[in-house]
Amino acid sequence: MHMAIPYPADAFYQTHEGQICAALLRERLQWFWPDLRGQRVLGLGYAAPYLGAWRGRGALCISARTPDHWPDMERGLDRTRAASFERDCVVDPYALPFDEETFDRIVLVHACTEPDQMVPLLRSAGRVLKDDGRVLMIVPSRLAGRIRQRHTPFARDVAFSRSGLRTVLGHAMLLAERRDEALFLPTRQGCASVRRGRRSDIAGKVLSPGLGSVMLVEAVKNVFSGTLLPARSPTTWFKKIIYPVPEAASQKSGVPPEGAARMPET
Repeated sequence: MHMAIPYPADAFYQTHEGQICAALLRERLQWFWPDLRGQRVLGLGYAAPYLGAWRGRGALCISARTPDHWPDMERGLDRTRAASFERDCVVDPYALPFDEETFDRIVLVHACTEPDQMVPLLRSAGRVLKDDGRVLMIVPSRLAGRIRQRHTPFARDVAFSRSGLRTVLGHAMLLAERRDEALFLPTRQGCASVRRGRRSDIAGKVLSPGLGSVMLVEAVKNVFSGTLLPARSPTTWFKKIIYPVPEAASQKSGVPPEGAARMPET
């Protein structure tokens, strides 16, 4: 079967369908975080179209692109034109050039295409996230999410099931708190207009919950996810009979245990 090659992120979000898709998802982002005045927001991956949900509303928004989303001059693309966001930079996602606990919120979208790199990416994001901060991931669903969005950059992203994403977040010392889903129809049908996209998403949540093409998951730092120390197994009554405790054995024989102080003889 012929598989369509997905658009690069830069090209997709300049199309009509891409702009409608970003507008629909921005509405869901505002539902999660309606007011971020005075807070620092990091968009990791290719998040510039989504940071518009809080741009100009008192939040400091920084778009940190991964290298695969930075245009290549050899392909005839202008980097200056591509960096349309005023605070746009390219970073190594596994070694973010920011101090620890810098950001209040992190939006992660189009940031990873390899499943085994997701945990290092999330741990890197968690390092620059404040202890009371929150991460919002936008990832395709494993239930045919990438197939339905095969003409979009979501077709390249790592797809997850709910249980699989919960496991990955646990390994990254994060805990999912709230969820949402969107884009129940392929982009060419569901993103013809904002009104049509809203109606299709509402109908999808009522008629087929859990079958959205894209999952939105909000996570926080899990303070109880540290590695547990090995616990010493309790000594059973059977082991006590076969291997008596030295102190107990010495009391029966009348001989003080080794290293114990002896009473002076009178």
